[in-house]
Amino acid sequence: MNAPRTKILAAAAAVALLAGGGALALSLRGGDEPAPQTSFCWASLTREDVSALTVEPRERYTSRETAVTTSRLSYCDVDGEFTLSLESLHSAESVWGTADEVAAASPVRAPIPGAPGWVNRTYAGVLLPTDCADALAKPAPYLQIQATNDQEDTWRDGALQKRMATVLTTAADRLTGTLGCSGPTPATPPGTAPPVLEREELDPARACGIEGFAPLKPSAVAGFSQAATGGDFRLWSCAIGAGDDDSDNLVHFTVTQEPALVERHGSDDKDRSALLTCAGRPTLVQVGHFHGLKEKPARDDLRPDADLLTGLADALAGQAGCERE
Repeated sequence: MNAPRTKILAAAAAVALLAGGGALALSLRGGDEPAPQTSFCWASLTREDVSALTVEPRERYTSRETAVTTSRLSYCDVDGEFTLSLESLHSAESVWGTADEVAAASPVRAPIPGAPGWVNRTYAGVLLPTDCADALAKPAPYLQIQATNDQEDTWRDGALQKRMATVLTTAADRLTGTLGCSGPTPATPPGTAPPVLEREELDPARACGIEGFAPLKPSAVAGFSQAATGGDFRLWSCAIGAGDDDSDNLVHFTVTQEPALVERHGSDDKDRSALLTCAGRPTLVQVGHFHGLKEKPARDDLRPDADLLTGLADALAGQAGCERE
């Protein structure tokens, strides 16, 4: 096969992968021998990427996918091992609500290092640049991954979360690069893994790891627990509950410096949202409650929402050197 024809076939393959979806196999070597790779999610992943999320290695992988420009949902399934989906954000009421949509509803999650997204036990999601909206036909696009095969043994030590975050941000980076969007999502730094969040006893005077943050009333009884994502407030969250079970969560707090999230939620309920300036960057602080828990007695041990917000904002300002607007 001569060089010009090879270039034509390669270009045609790239266009088909992004625009048409489906399993594609082109052989540039002639005959019936299949190409080593058959698609993989809008040309954003390689065989090595796919095998990183495979429970049992396969000799051959195939993805089934809809067009990347489908207006509501673009979907890709890789041999029942994991899925990738491209969607547009809805009208979530808070940063926590946005995280529930982008990375699937979860009482415990962690931010993805180096990217505007979150990971939990079986899902991870990342916001895509708004400049990709037209190319994807989705006004506020995000990319989500779900591990669909049984990987129970790997999420407990953080291995699954690390692999999902790496595959997800790799796909986001390559996809935005192919589409020519500005500001592609940065890939997760090598060797960097989201923390494995475990519930721990809450220190009433230093809740969520923030010195001076006291969300409980003085009369509160013992037995509260927390799950916080660490001290990096670019994308941070903490959930407080009445016991050591996720289902007993009562209240959650979020802090973010992600421009898209600050812009989207900066004008929310002022009793539950505050805007700070930390290291010269707008920083959004929010407080919210888990749904359906208003009748739980332990909720009465929490301070009122306005006090929770003021306490968190003041403690954060003292710890991180922020200024209130």
